[in-house]
Amino acid sequence: MCTQARQPLAHILSPQVLEHIRELTLTRLAAILAKHFADTRIVGTDIRDSLMQALASYVCYPHSLRAVERIPEEQRIAMVQNLLAPYEQRPWAQTNWILVRLWRGCGFGYRYTRLPHLLKTKPEDANLPSLQKPCPSTLLQQHMADLLREGPDVAPSFLNSVLNQLNWAFSEFIGMIQEIQQAAERLERNFVDSRQLKVCATCFDLSVSLLRVLEMTITLVPEIFLDWARPNSEMLLRRLAQLLNQVLNRVTAERNLFDRVVTLRLPGLESVDHYPILVAVTGILVQLLVHGSASESERATSVLLADPCFQLRSICYLLGQPEPPAPGTALPAPDRKRFSLQSYTDYINAEELAQVEQMLAHLTSASAQASAASLPTSEEDLCPICYAHPISAVFQPCGHKSCKACINQHLMNNKDCFFCKTTIVSVEDWEKAASTSTTSSAA
Repeated sequence: MCTQARQPLAHILSPQVLEHIRELTLTRLAAILAKHFADTRIVGTDIRDSLMQALASYVCYPHSLRAVERIPEEQRIAMVQNLLAPYEQRPWAQTNWILVRLWRGCGFGYRYTRLPHLLKTKPEDANLPSLQKPCPSTLLQQHMADLLREGPDVAPSFLNSVLNQLNWAFSEFIGMIQEIQQAAERLERNFVDSRQLKVCATCFDLSVSLLRVLEMTITLVPEIFLDWARPNSEMLLRRLAQLLNQVLNRVTAERNLFDRVVTLRLPGLESVDHYPILVAVTGILVQLLVHGSASESERATSVLLADPCFQLRSICYLLGQPEPPAPGTALPAPDRKRFSLQSYTDYINAEELAQVEQMLAHLTSASAQASAASLPTSEEDLCPICYAHPISAVFQPCGHKSCKACINQHLMNNKDCFFCKTTIVSVEDWEKAASTSTTSSAA
């Protein structure tokens, strides 16, 4: 009897019972992490960070992710609700990693385990969470979609915080690669601090993951950006278009800073490459311009083209084209020396490539039509803030004017007029012709 008592548990219990015990243990731990990772009663920073990191690792592995899906629905929804809280004043980077891992495997060209340019190198540890095969959770994605769709304040606060962090992370990344490039070009070849390289790579990875969260949001709940009957939708779409254009222009410019730093292949910057960030941006654009209804596509197109930073050349770059193709002509074969999504057939399927070609054709046509229809705007009719868009909004009660993009951006953080500091009660559409005719009638 003593000998039998010392036998391992695996020899006593059947495989089915052991599997049940394992699933039960994983589910109980998942419930603890889901309940306490955002618990405000836990004041110890190290403990809160450990809980967040544990949950981030938990959702990377199929068995533990399924355990999260098995916890009671009320706890799952509360967990997702905590993940969607505004990113300010909390460890938002870890939160974003969790959301990305729920999506990885569903996005545009986002089914990879390792980046294409790293396939020939051996990973230091193949068991790292980031190197696990994608295992998305459609159940938790649905909870996220329901919360964003039903809560009137949830979507604007969450997305504004994501857009703010994307703007910060990408700006920091660009600033750092400027310093790295300057150091590399000096005759004395100053040593670039390894910590600086690590921070630079982290900012790049954060930018990519934030773009993927935006792609997930647009895919699951497109009306947040495209239904302008919803409060803040137009503002969110304009902010998104502005950031997408900035990212594209920085990454796709000919012989630019990004190209030069990627070519250096410095240790510590292994993840910095064209593919991860450009496919993330492409996924967002395809959702906005190809997957929506005709009216939604038209709305997104008008906002994208209206942004002063928009360059059709950046869209052509995605397919290896230096210039926009002539209307009605087939795309030429891409130059092998240039980046092209068509070169990644193991990562991007034929349907996705066809959608990019459709998007390019659509934007080429829309851009040509917009250029033909646009009339020169006199200086007095330009927004006095950005001098890029025509005046389109008037503030009440003071009557000062700007374009909608500038006032919408301003009102996110400040309710006072740009010019006279009067508190803005409302913003109304303004058109010069209508305003002139009204004045004339009154006279």
